[in-house]
Amino acid sequence: MTCLTSEVPVRSRTVQRLAAMRFAGATIALVGLLAVALLHPTPVSAAPQLTNASIQTPDPSSLTFRVQIASDADLASATVNYKILNPSGPSVAGSLRVDVSGRNADASAKLETRNNERFVPVGTQFTYSWTVVDKNGATTTTAEQPFTFLDGRFQWQSKSDGRVTVFWYGDNQSNALQAMEAAATSIANNEALLNAKLTYPIRLVIWRSTTDSKAAQQQRGSTFDQQIVTGGARVSPDLLHIYIPTEFVDVVRHETAHIITKVAGDGTISNLPSWIDEGTAVYAQVTPGDGYTQDLKRAISADTLLRLRNMGAPSNQPNQVNLFYGESWAIVKFTVDTYGKDKFAGIFKSVKDGAPIDDALQSNIGVDQDGLYNAWRKSVGLKTIDFPPIPKASTAGAAQATQPPLGIPTNVTSAGTTGGAVSDAVGAVVPRGQAAVVATGAVVVALVLGFLAFRLARKS
Repeated sequence: MTCLTSEVPVRSRTVQRLAAMRFAGATIALVGLLAVALLHPTPVSAAPQLTNASIQTPDPSSLTFRVQIASDADLASATVNYKILNPSGPSVAGSLRVDVSGRNADASAKLETRNNERFVPVGTQFTYSWTVVDKNGATTTTAEQPFTFLDGRFQWQSKSDGRVTVFWYGDNQSNALQAMEAAATSIANNEALLNAKLTYPIRLVIWRSTTDSKAAQQQRGSTFDQQIVTGGARVSPDLLHIYIPTEFVDVVRHETAHIITKVAGDGTISNLPSWIDEGTAVYAQVTPGDGYTQDLKRAISADTLLRLRNMGAPSNQPNQVNLFYGESWAIVKFTVDTYGKDKFAGIFKSVKDGAPIDDALQSNIGVDQDGLYNAWRKSVGLKTIDFPPIPKASTAGAAQATQPPLGIPTNVTSAGTTGGAVSDAVGAVVPRGQAAVVATGAVVVALVLGFLAFRLARKS
């Protein structure tokens, strides 16, 4: 009987010890699994899906970004991010935020392109992408897509020779091809004249008539527009507009020259005065044109010329426009003929390097604007003028920050509803840093519980 009673507590302690060891092992395993799960979290919800990204351009006054959104959770926000590409400086970036709700949306965001706040020319090149976030934090950002903004009223065609791309519509192909050739010729001629190199391709957008082009032109004063017909314009560093169907070859050569003058002479501190910029552009034409030369002859005959120092900006008086261009051309031609192409190119380089125009002229041809004006007056049979000396600034003027070429909003909320291939989609997850901290704590707890379990087993 004694032997029988003494065996019962031995078996009981063994069972307790085994149970404690199993408990300790199970505790360590469970907490370890928890740590692994926290270190490798799974998305709470699938990222929103974006399809049918597109841009609509009904006319030159606006463009609308669109996209269709489907989500497993309620939507929190949708934003379209865009860049207006600028080959000669920083791109202009902006974003449009769209109000969205529910789990599905046809989202849209409208960008005004031709108003008192901004002018985004037809032919401008964009990149854009969408970012959509749901209320669980799941985010989808689409890949950047390229886009060329064209006037949606017409069906456009294009052709490129590598350096020049031309856009046209209707039966205007013959003019377009002539324009492409004229632009290429002007590039080559002005690169040689100004000892400069254009390192990026350019685009020409050609309308069939001034009536068609009116809605695409930058808004100006109504009186000026009624009296002056604009044949074309350099609307950005790599983009030209041609508005008229006649004499367009010289318009193209003129506007293309402006692209090269900017490359050759516009710097971060100093810019070219209009007289040398416009004069060089007229010099690039096959002929200066009857309108310019006739008004110039009349002004020379009556000695009613414009003072060169007053021609730093284009005239806003309609009755002086032809004289401004004609006189600018005549003085540029005189400078090239008298001092040579190398010194003329040197004037541009000096301005690009930061010299004011008077210093650039003085260092290259030995006279300032007043001296050049008098030399030219003498060449056309007029008396020279005694100008008072120009006081020198005691200190150099502070450089001004370069302003973006377009007034583009960087954060605009758009009411309504918002297109592209999905990329960089992520679900809502526990942040990895936070997960690591929690997991480390879980491992420590597991070790403590395991140690206590083993102690309990030994005592049992």
